[in-house]
Amino acid sequence: MEEEIKIAAGKLGISVTDATTKFNEIALSGGVEATSDIALALWRSYASQQLRNKSKPQRNNGAGQAFGFFMSLEEPRDNNAYNRRKALEEYKRDAYNAHQEGFVAIAELGDDGNHYTITRIYNGEVDTKTAISLPDYAETLEDGSIIIALDNRKHFQSGADNKMYGKALRPVMQTKGLFVGKVGNDEEYKLYNFSYKNSDFAPNTFTWLHMPVMVSDFVEDTLYGFTDKTLNGLTLNDNPEAEIYRNVEHIDMVATMTNLAINNVTELSLLDAKHLEMRDSPATRRFVITDGTVCNISMTPTGNGNRIMYLSDLNADFNYDNDGMTTCWMPSNLEINFGIGSSVIVVGRTSQREGDDGYEPATINVSGVYVTTSVGQAETVEVSEESMDWF
Repeated sequence: MEEEIKIAAGKLGISVTDATTKFNEIALSGGVEATSDIALALWRSYASQQLRNKSKPQRNNGAGQAFGFFMSLEEPRDNNAYNRRKALEEYKRDAYNAHQEGFVAIAELGDDGNHYTITRIYNGEVDTKTAISLPDYAETLEDGSIIIALDNRKHFQSGADNKMYGKALRPVMQTKGLFVGKVGNDEEYKLYNFSYKNSDFAPNTFTWLHMPVMVSDFVEDTLYGFTDKTLNGLTLNDNPEAEIYRNVEHIDMVATMTNLAINNVTELSLLDAKHLEMRDSPATRRFVITDGTVCNISMTPTGNGNRIMYLSDLNADFNYDNDGMTTCWMPSNLEINFGIGSSVIVVGRTSQREGDDGYEPATINVSGVYVTTSVGQAETVEVSEESMDWF
């Protein structure tokens, strides 16, 4: 036993005396004799845990300064939109039950027309308040009734209390992305998941930048933007005279990105197969990196604001049985400053519809674009709203 303690002390980088003291403390706290097999088992468990912790790379918990680039940055999305729709559906299906179960609060305009009475069921009790005005996210239905969607979850699946129980499901805009960079004392570039509850945060992808972030203590390789500091502290790496400037002339953005996400790289002609392969990947890693030549661009926004870009692999055989091009949905936060004939690398999530004749070709919801060869310029389309003067 003494020899084993001596070996463990060397591995742990402590003296034999300190190791022996710790061994005896563990035996005492375990209520066993120091000479027993149980004491030895407890010691081995302790030593193994210490060695595992020692071998883990040091993480920059808490606030830190990040340097790198976004390879992907999605449009801000409302985290509560789904639950508000669900509450509305519940109310339309059974108004009384939706109110009793806490899905919605009901607002009624007072007889004087100057205030609203708002009623919710909270912990099984009726709770009423008055307000002069209603929030923008209150829903006025066809029958004139007014509802406000509420968070009716008292507890999370983990069993923890939900502090938002009974409160309105106000819009909470969140931006998510993939950041290639270094944080704090990182020696190598890493691929981080990024999340930020700020709808105004929209730096261009594949642009070197500095920004303050929070490093997650619980989720590996995850960064968060915090308060307004990340937005206000974002600085482009474009001023050689700046104290924080870093020379990146020797760094290949594309090679750095693909080395960190090699399993997500695919040829455009193999996109359908890659879509099937990525279905089993974790949600944060369910994206593709591919390249192609721009064959067409429709700058007229769709109903949700996307523009449409069509890519083709000119080195692959063209499929004349269909249009042979890959549809890429380009959100409004991505700049299209290139034209037909340009070569681009895109990052995004794939989707695939099932039609009457089977599955249609996979499409890409683009969240990052890198132009390798720019040709021309995309046509600018101005969208004017329909005049409502007649109304």
